[in-house]
Amino acid sequence: MKWITARRRHPLAGYVVVILALAFVGVGYAFVAPSADRAQAQTVAADAPDVDLREGRQIFTESCASCHGPQGAGTETGPDLTNVGAASVDFQVSTGRMPSMNPDAQMPRRPTPFTQEEIDNLAAYVATFGEGPAVPTNVPATAPQRSDFESEEEYEAARETYDAAYEEYIAGGDTEAGMKLYLANCAHCHSWSGAGGALTDGRWAPELHEASPRQLYEAMLTGPGAMPLFNDTTLTPDEKQDLIGYVKDLQAEPNAGGVFALDRIGQVAEGFVGWTVGITLIVACAIWITAKQRAHD
Repeated sequence: MKWITARRRHPLAGYVVVILALAFVGVGYAFVAPSADRAQAQTVAADAPDVDLREGRQIFTESCASCHGPQGAGTETGPDLTNVGAASVDFQVSTGRMPSMNPDAQMPRRPTPFTQEEIDNLAAYVATFGEGPAVPTNVPATAPQRSDFESEEEYEAARETYDAAYEEYIAGGDTEAGMKLYLANCAHCHSWSGAGGALTDGRWAPELHEASPRQLYEAMLTGPGAMPLFNDTTLTPDEKQDLIGYVKDLQAEPNAGGVFALDRIGQVAEGFVGWTVGITLIVACAIWITAKQRAHD
């Protein structure tokens, strides 16, 4: 102990103590901290189910890297994914818009070739490429499919859990406030009924009748295609919940238009078509009656 006492007054003693303390803290942190894969998974979606980044990397390599590059930095045929975030991947893949043979072309909604677990793993892996919106795990995703479960009992239990979460989320919104938000921000592209509509340059606003609450939230959060970005400062999470609740009401609303429903394009447009067709028939009848009368005379 005497040698320690003799050397603690040395001019370099303070520096030695600081270096030893830093080394101790660094080694201790490296020992108790999560691995890189685990830490990334926690950052991507803290409330999401456990993800397998190795499987996500494999899916990305097989299905995405040819267009987006091995590290997601983009190529001549595919955009950069560095900071798109897990929410964008979950939206694009769960709606079947990706993978695509032509990433520059607007893709319609179609069945996805992946299970939700595979999508979760892929989204978590792509999220390691940079910062971006995380998957809103508190918002219900697509309803479970029977093909994803080995037994009927597992499927029924998953469906019951999903239905309860869905009803709770939708019931928590204000439908009237959601209607005002939808008419102000969405109807001019997606139409008043959510049936979609044409945009410029050959693009279109897709119909919303099959979108899940999470897909609607992710679309607002990431702004896919020509859609504006509605982040949480533009529309708060509560406002998004209100808007989603109104869209789900639109999806459940029956089409009472009869044979000539015109895909529910709107009261004004449908009225105009009805008025035009009606006037045309009246004029045609008048011409026919006049022609018959002249022939009789």
